[in-house]
Amino acid sequence: MPRPSRRPPAVLIVNPNAGRLSEGTREGVIAALRARFRLEVLSTAERDSGIELAAEAADAGHELVIAFGGDGHVNEVANGLAGTESSLAIVPGGTMNVFARALGIDMDPFRAIERLHEIAGGPSRKVPLGQMGDRYFTFSAGCGFDAEAAERVERYVPAKRRMGQAWFYWSAFRVLAGTYRHRSPSMVLRGPFGREPVAMGIACNAGPYAYLGGRPVVLAPRVSLDGGLDIFALRSMRVEALPLYAWRVLATDLTDHPDVLYESDLEWFELTARSPFSRHVDGEPLPPSRVASFRSVPDILKVKA
Repeated sequence: MPRPSRRPPAVLIVNPNAGRLSEGTREGVIAALRARFRLEVLSTAERDSGIELAAEAADAGHELVIAFGGDGHVNEVANGLAGTESSLAIVPGGTMNVFARALGIDMDPFRAIERLHEIAGGPSRKVPLGQMGDRYFTFSAGCGFDAEAAERVERYVPAKRRMGQAWFYWSAFRVLAGTYRHRSPSMVLRGPFGREPVAMGIACNAGPYAYLGGRPVVLAPRVSLDGGLDIFALRSMRVEALPLYAWRVLATDLTDHPDVLYESDLEWFELTARSPFSRHVDGEPLPPSRVASFRSVPDILKVKA
């Protein structure tokens, strides 16, 4: 065990309801962090409270803020730290942990802690974030169909914990199969590429979009965390095409499908509609809107990874 003199200071922000980790594992993770860091532990109490806790930690001058939770929790902590001198570290504790994987962080939380302790005194890496309106996202933000699926996932938290990754895909199928409003263009996508009606759109800052059974679900094959944003949009959505969509994103590439509009390395684009549409950032639902403006913000977040 590291000697106390070698324990650097850190703030740990925990989501006590994250993922499928047992209470015993969660307590073990916190104990392992306490053994390696002079730790102040904070817990989120409600949605978006992680933003405020992280911002307060940054304002107080803490150099290292550790997020222990899933993608939505990491999104909140990243929003609180963006543009500050504090660095984000991640101990994965969620269902998919997409941004942690994109940063190359070990999915075993105890190995992730060992690695974090090794690099804590070294330099941080600056990474870009995507921004939709006034909210940052680490890997993706969606409008329309997948945002409604994300809402459904968050409405049934016990099923999310029990079924894990599969619950998102079942929710997505139920949303599309149960309504016709997503099957034809209802939004307009505008950007440097022009203007086109679409049925849904997903902005990607890093990849992949998600995981299924440990396999990456790739919507934006050219996205890079060191580049701009990619946009993946469907001009129409057909229930009968769902098996093909699913196979292509798991096995090959869907971007050359005639239903798909895909553009890469963009600084900005915008989705608009006559009626409010659902939105999400990193799987966290946001209030509906008739406008979603996206931009890439370079070097806005310091990370330890």
